[in-house]
Amino acid sequence: MSQIESVQESLTPVINEDKKSIQEEEREKILNVENEQKNTKEMMEEKKLKEGMEVKPKKIPIGGIQMPGFFTRSKSKEQCKEDDQIEGTELIEQDNEKKEESAPVQTRIKLPNPFKKNKETEEDEKTAEPKDRLKLLDTIRVPLVSVFERMKKNTESQNLTKHQVQAELASMETLDEKSNDEKDHGELKNVPLDDKSPKDIEKQQEPQRTWSQKLKDYRLVIAGLLLFLFVIIFIIIFATSGKKQYLKTPPLRDGKFIETTTSCGKVEGKMEDSAYAFRGIPYARPPVNDLRFKYAKPLNQIGYCWNGTLLAHNATPTCMQMLSNGTVIGIEDCLTLDIVTPAVKYDNPLPVIVLIGADSFNGGSPGKMRPSARYARSRDVVFVRPNFRLGVLGFLSHDILSKADYPHTSGNYGLSDILLALNWIQLNIQHFGGDKDSVTLFGHKAGATIVTALTTIHNANKYFTRAWASSGGAIYPSETREKAELHNMPLHLKCETIECLRTEDPEKLMKAVPHTWIKPQPDLPGRDETSTKRHQWLVIDGIILRESPRDVWLRSKKRSAEVDAAVKVDLVIGSTAQAGSSELLLLKNLNWTEGFVRHHVKESYIGVQNMTEQVLSKYPKTYQGLSAMITDIRIVCPLYAVWREMHNVHFYVVNQTRGDPRIADIDSDIDAILGRYEPKTPEQRRYFSAMQGMFYHYVWHGKVDNKFWTKNVLIVDQDVLPQRTYNYCDFWILKNFVLTFAAMD
Repeated sequence: MSQIESVQESLTPVINEDKKSIQEEEREKILNVENEQKNTKEMMEEKKLKEGMEVKPKKIPIGGIQMPGFFTRSKSKEQCKEDDQIEGTELIEQDNEKKEESAPVQTRIKLPNPFKKNKETEEDEKTAEPKDRLKLLDTIRVPLVSVFERMKKNTESQNLTKHQVQAELASMETLDEKSNDEKDHGELKNVPLDDKSPKDIEKQQEPQRTWSQKLKDYRLVIAGLLLFLFVIIFIIIFATSGKKQYLKTPPLRDGKFIETTTSCGKVEGKMEDSAYAFRGIPYARPPVNDLRFKYAKPLNQIGYCWNGTLLAHNATPTCMQMLSNGTVIGIEDCLTLDIVTPAVKYDNPLPVIVLIGADSFNGGSPGKMRPSARYARSRDVVFVRPNFRLGVLGFLSHDILSKADYPHTSGNYGLSDILLALNWIQLNIQHFGGDKDSVTLFGHKAGATIVTALTTIHNANKYFTRAWASSGGAIYPSETREKAELHNMPLHLKCETIECLRTEDPEKLMKAVPHTWIKPQPDLPGRDETSTKRHQWLVIDGIILRESPRDVWLRSKKRSAEVDAAVKVDLVIGSTAQAGSSELLLLKNLNWTEGFVRHHVKESYIGVQNMTEQVLSKYPKTYQGLSAMITDIRIVCPLYAVWREMHNVHFYVVNQTRGDPRIADIDSDIDAILGRYEPKTPEQRRYFSAMQGMFYHYVWHGKVDNKFWTKNVLIVDQDVLPQRTYNYCDFWILKNFVLTFAAMD
């Protein structure tokens, strides 16, 4: 055993030496292989360095600026194995490896181009993966040979830095190859514009445009922006500087009562037939005591108003008046008005219709002119009906009264009531859902006469917008106040002072009128009838009526282009074909045969003029024909004559009959407009629709349908048909019957 151990010990150094030699040979082989690979790579790098010297100058766009070379360098695309980063550097050929190794290491100068950045570089930077970091175990496992290789490459990288600097300096010189050697390499110069090469030009730079050209190109956009700003500013101004805002609809109390405000305090109305009614609202001071026989006075002081909320639930009595049978009704303290509106609101105000109704200047008010809650709702209009003074208390013109007042005037007190009511409407109707700029004055019978006269007053358009007069009179005041006072002297009174007139019992005053002041029942002219025996209630007082309405219409027609001469409000006048019929006439004979008709005509002024047969040849010998004859003489033809003197005024006649006897009575148009009767036949339903359509179109739009010319008479039957003239009016005008026997009221 000892020998064996000794042999092994002797062989151990030999084995170790052999192992070392084998390891050295293997290491040498490995190094040789790696050197060969390195040499191959170095040859490739030298080739790239040679190619790097041939840096082609970049093409500069026309109109651009040539930059110095150090701003435009090439970059090699050699990858670094250690940090996996791509570096593009332009290299020049290595002349002498020994000189490079001995030369001091120079710091790499990297000057980026401030004017342009390579798009590929940006994309590479965004998509580049993070560097791989060597962990401790990986470092331990790396063979020693790779460590030597890395150390060697670090030395070569320092040498490469020098080559990169040289390559960058070479790239700086490439841009100046075409220029003279005497020029400074760092000098900036403009590229000639004539150096045109489509392949070399990257992009043609657009010429610089002036502000005026830019504004011209974008003028539509600028205009749109300005328009948008203007609309926004307008909306803001309109929203902030509009009228005073109120609640759109006040709340209901107990589901029935509604409250609103007026210039004199709050008022409470109540619901009627799905509309709202406010009744008995005062609009003027009570015309009693010292205010009797004076123009209406407004409620312009707080002491004249009411305290708290006025309960306007029930209608107040009408003004004192005398009926056709001589009965006096009403009260003297009566200047109130009723309002019926479909909604109490402040948005979308509705047209206003002011109802003026009276059978005569003595009484019969309001007659048929009562507001309809159902029609206020169905037609979207606001009805207003004011009370106004009638008879002696409303229209007496007398010398005693004129002398007691200054300026000296009297009469037309009822007109002042209506004007003050219209002024109250202008101030307050917005609180009832009405439009103060769309007020239609609607008159019937004597109310129509009043309405027609009011269209000629000074500044009528400040009180109302338009007017509609149905079956009114055609005789208007033509005498001065002084002459009218002489005709009014026969008043059956014992008073000779103003104090007596203002303290006298009002009922006695109403009855102290001659019989010629009372409107008679319509009939054919009497055998001894003359126009001088009839009383004119309206007078030219110099304040309200400054001149004859007829003179105003004539001047308006001749000088229609002048504002001062023209009537400033629109007007429609008309009547029904048998407006002159009456119950008294009907009861004279239970059966109006041809003989009765002939006898009645012969006993009139027509028989005195020996015109009986001539007239009977034009009209049917029936009660309907007799009623049409009376109407033509008293109402229709006088209105027709006045209409021909007017300018731009419509004239209509209703022919549709109803009831028994079948006539177009004086209330046919009013009942259709206000819905006072239900049509029973298809013909009546068509008439009903035609009459309402014509009236409410006028109320809403301020004019009758455009297809109807103002020079034509509108015949309202089942439809509205225009015609050039009306029946026999030319005949009665020729015979001088029209204005001589026309109705006063």
